[in-house]
Amino acid sequence: MTSYLYVLSIGPVQDFIAAARRTRDLWFGSNLLSEISKAAAKKIDEEGGHLIFPNLEKEKLVTSSYPDSSNVANIILAELNLPNGKDPADLNEQAKAAAQGEWEKYAKGAKILAKNLSEGFVDENIWNEQINDVLEFYSAWVPMPQKKEDYQKARKRLMGLLAGRKSTRNFLQAKGHAFIPKSSLDGARESVILKDDELPKELALKMRLQAGEQLCAVGLTKRLGGKRADEMAEGEKTVLEAFPSVVRVAMDPWIRGVKQSGDETMMVLDNIKRICKSNGNIASGTGEHYPDFPFDGQVLHLSRITSMIKAYEEVHNRKKGWNVYLSEPDIKDLAAIRNLVLRLQKKGDEKSKEKFFGLGEPERYYAILVADGDRMGKVISTRETPEEHRFFSARLARFAEIARKVVEKHNGCMVYSGGDDVLAFLPLDTCLYAARRLHYAFGTLLSNFQDDNGKSPTLSVGIAIGHSMEPLEDLLKFGRDAEKAAKAGKSIIDERDGLAVHLYPRSGTPIKIREKWRPKGKAGLDERLLAWAEMHCNDELPDSAAYDMHELAEDYKEWDVSSEEKKKERRDLIDAYTKQLFKFAEMHCIDDLPDDVSRENAVRDVRELAEYCYKNWGVSSEEKKKELEHLIAADAARLLKRKKSSSKSKEDLKKDKIERLLMGVDSYETVSRLANEIILARRLANTMRQAKGNTYAKSQILEEAS
Repeated sequence: MTSYLYVLSIGPVQDFIAAARRTRDLWFGSNLLSEISKAAAKKIDEEGGHLIFPNLEKEKLVTSSYPDSSNVANIILAELNLPNGKDPADLNEQAKAAAQGEWEKYAKGAKILAKNLSEGFVDENIWNEQINDVLEFYSAWVPMPQKKEDYQKARKRLMGLLAGRKSTRNFLQAKGHAFIPKSSLDGARESVILKDDELPKELALKMRLQAGEQLCAVGLTKRLGGKRADEMAEGEKTVLEAFPSVVRVAMDPWIRGVKQSGDETMMVLDNIKRICKSNGNIASGTGEHYPDFPFDGQVLHLSRITSMIKAYEEVHNRKKGWNVYLSEPDIKDLAAIRNLVLRLQKKGDEKSKEKFFGLGEPERYYAILVADGDRMGKVISTRETPEEHRFFSARLARFAEIARKVVEKHNGCMVYSGGDDVLAFLPLDTCLYAARRLHYAFGTLLSNFQDDNGKSPTLSVGIAIGHSMEPLEDLLKFGRDAEKAAKAGKSIIDERDGLAVHLYPRSGTPIKIREKWRPKGKAGLDERLLAWAEMHCNDELPDSAAYDMHELAEDYKEWDVSSEEKKKERRDLIDAYTKQLFKFAEMHCIDDLPDDVSRENAVRDVRELAEYCYKNWGVSSEEKKKELEHLIAADAARLLKRKKSSSKSKEDLKKDKIERLLMGVDSYETVSRLANEIILARRLANTMRQAKGNTYAKSQILEEAS
């Protein structure tokens, strides 16, 4: 028996995950890459390999089309125990064949569905070329050392070989096709769609193709995939596994608010739900997510309903996208939904025969959460045996399971959770709670693992907040930028273990805030944002507070006490000013004095002012620096306390909150950050208000009942 340490990397990540226009593209691509990697890992396990990463129970290695099955990373590390004379290259080829086979089963399933709905929809020649040239495999192996202490050296050498193998990639000659449009997802491959302008209604509505959108084999599989070919019956028209849209994620607080507002508002929403359930054309589903309203949220936006009706009126132009395939009954259903939505969102008048509830328009902003473990490489390098790595891998698998539950508990949708990587969509009112819970779970599970400096792994979390109508690929980039910012710091001491929250308004400059995680109850960034948001909800902060705070920061911008150059510049200005005052005083150049003020008293006052300025306006001493810090903090507190509450108890409570939240606010930078926090918190407060429902609806019901 001969032992080897073996690694296999499967890609491309860009094609399967990053290239996405719809949430289903992103989710299914992530899930598909995980299932492909799982098939390879299962084959290695069956053929004499002992898996290290991932370390899952055998039943969890079974590939599954179930959307919430366990995710695994696309890098597999294993110990191979092979009979003497057997080449590890043979097992490597078997693992690659298993991965390729899994990919082809899903791709064939998507093509069969398209064929059943529209014969000749897919270009067979281009399809076959692309199917065989999608997956990328990079592998390496080294002899397994006999001594345990040599295991880490072997692993480092193995990963070095893998890096070298990736840098010597095999490139096949490109097979371009003239006059064939490229895929709209990434522009890398030609489209396999032959007749996008003559789609049958069912296929057009299933694919939700936008005007002019093109898909390659990978894109089509992500859009229509869900079942493997060997799971499909002859002529089956598969019901696609649904995934919530970003519009539905964003409006979840509003829907929860409808539920909180009483039985009558929920009855109206149930009527909308019944229409959507009976007519699958006007709103795609959300799968097992969001049972209160398991449909795409666009039918709850009046502007989107108007857009769909308008598309029907322009039915002569088939290039307008999937909306033009709606029928007259579909439009009647949309009109009925529009009337119901109006009742929920608008306030009625005395002439209204139906009850209106005034819940307002649903939220349009949502959060993308991207999390990644810190110091993972260093911790892995300190493990000295395969058994230690397997135990570490099992803990990561456990975290992935917990992460999925945390996101779902906070009304979010998990896109990918494998090892220390997390990608999820969340409503604004729950994203910070989910982030802290994930950070705590990760730190707790891995607290017994340390690097050479005795530090355990931590989780850096980036949250990007953006509008649901912005391109998904942009928000994904923003989410990854936030995750990178969470890991970065102003110094070595400050880096990693961070939380970054970035807000991207539709107009204006993005707001980016980052801070290291603090223990619960220590007024960390997440707790401060939630506290400011709560104060907004309780009307304890004026709406203009954030912008007033920005103006306050600008007032102190030049009061820089940290730079010697600034200190000298300010001292020179003070010297010039005081000398001028002395000159005016000596020359008695004071005109237009009031009748009751003598020239002698005025001169004396000017001289005293000049002497005070000269003695006390210096900024070079630590004492003056502390005085400046105190002035900034006092000004910030004064500004926030300016709006009075209705009761003394509330005023006292607000004062305590403000004093706790203003800790550390003592410079231009910290005041600017505080202003940004309050602006960001106001966005969170909008969703928090919506989630509580509307007292207008409840009071109207109580009034009629009385």
